Amino acid sequence: RIQILFEQNVGRIMRSILRTFNKPLCFAVFGFVFSMSIGYMLGTLRMMELTQEKAQLIDKINQIELELFESERQIVHCDEELGHKMNAMLSESAPKYLYVITPTYTRPTQQAELNLLSQSLNHVPYLKWVVVEKDKTSLVSNFLKQTNLNYVHLDTKTYTMLPGGNICNNLRNVALNHLSEKKNYTGVVIFANLDRTYNPVMFNKIRGITKVGAWPVTFAAETFNCSPKVSFPSTNDKVKYPFNIGSVALSANFLKYNPVFNPQLSDTEALSHILEDFISSTDNIEPLLCDQEVVWYTPIF
Repeated sequence: RIQILFEQNVGRIMRSILRTFNKPLCFAVFGFVFSMSIGYMLGTLRMMELTQEKAQLIDKINQIELELFESERQIVHCDEELGHKMNAMLSESAPKYLYVITPTYTRPTQQAELNLLSQSLNHVPYLKWVVVEKDKTSLVSNFLKQTNLNYVHLDTKTYTMLPGGNICNNLRNVALNHLSEKKNYTGVVIFANLDRTYNPVMFNKIRGITKVGAWPVTFAAETFNCSPKVSFPSTNDKVKYPFNIGSVALSANFLKYNPVFNPQLSDTEALSHILEDFISSTDNIEPLLCDQEVVWYTPIF
């Protein structure tokens, strides 16, 4: 009985529901739910696709950044190599520097001689004038400041004078010490006394020497055979290379041999000793400007 009553009640309830929710409404609800489900699934799939595309895009961006970094590194490396090659080319093509060493001391003709030599040097590029006094004087300092030359003005304050009466040899040693400290080994060194007159053409002619170059000094007591090979008269056997000090240029590489002008010797004798330490024979001396007069010995008094 109870079972029959339950079935009757359930049936009554179901019929009531069906009457309340008619078929069109049920289909509408079902369609809405179905559409929402399909939309949700499609949206979810699209979100997954977008997430995957985003990950792929991030991977591509990272790869491009790595490629850019590698490209920048290669560009920097190429720039460095190019810079080294350019510096090497410039070093090879640029003329050698000339280091002109001039000792000087106070005397009536000093300013006139400084002026004459500076006029010759003023037309020469790639040159440094190394002027040395025992003690710096205002006359020389002021004169050098008025020139357009690249110069250095030195004295003997930081140099221990060697014994001997040739003050100019001590002053030359100050200049050699200065150049050695600066490691100026790639140029050409010449010794230009103030009692010499120079044709500016001479300075550019001597830049290409390998070890030692020599040329005649007109009116000088020291003479030699210039062409085709340097040789000396047999009358002077005491000095191996009896050059006038204004006749010689040396590759600055000789500074590595710690050259010293002996103040107890004359200019010519001291220069010969330095050459003996640097070259083995006259075969190492390049004759220059043999058929021209480019340097004159011209003491004013």
